Amino acid sequence: MHIELNDLSKRFGRTTALDHVDLNVPPSSIIAVLGENGAGKSTLLSLLGGVLAPDQGLIRYDGQTFSREKLELRKRLLFTPDVPFMFMDRSIAANIATFASLYDARVEEHDAELTHMLEETSIAALLDRSAGSLSRGQLWKAFMACVTVVRPELWLVDEPFASGMDVIGMGVFRRLARKLADTGGTLIYTTQMVDLAAEFSDHVCVLRQGHVVLWETSTRVREMIASAPEGQENVLRGLR
Repeated sequence: MHIELNDLSKRFGRTTALDHVDLNVPPSSIIAVLGENGAGKSTLLSLLGGVLAPDQGLIRYDGQTFSREKLELRKRLLFTPDVPFMFMDRSIAANIATFASLYDARVEEHDAELTHMLEETSIAALLDRSAGSLSRGQLWKAFMACVTVVRPELWLVDEPFASGMDVIGMGVFRRLARKLADTGGTLIYTTQMVDLAAEFSDHVCVLRQGHVVLWETSTRVREMIASAPEGQENVLRGLR
């Protein structure tokens, strides 16, 4: 999926969360969106996922203008807030089946991979438990099973590295994200951790007060970090 943002703006009352943002996101890539608190990171993801509507500008997916009403486009993407949405009164197994149905996916096509993930994350023993009974870290692990079945072309994730998952869960997340990108999908995630973004991404986008102040490859961002003691701060400020 080719993603284009043209003159994108969003305001909340007198506060401008995003201000005339232009981006051209290549397909088959992992994009880290960096920024301080209030930079506009979560707003950007909410606009891309159709949770919010822009006040100005356009989002295009493969040349098609995106809006909440275009269900066929929305079925190609999956938006995950900081706490994943699941049907809390249903079992994990029922949630996996429900997500498969909503996205017209076939669970059996991913049976081997799904079984391996469920066992690796220790969720296999909890399949009959309701999603609402899980800890935050367990909820995230269960949600990744849904992602494995859905295989979105665009996965939007808000602060995955603050998800409460353990080391095993985070390892599974990284491999799932990388496989998604390697097979033609795109992951866009937010974080405040500069070194992590530089290490786990193909491109880094830095937002500051609603503006894009930096768009670079992760290789270039690592060079910026290493070039000066204040390298990480320079990245957040967009200082090359």
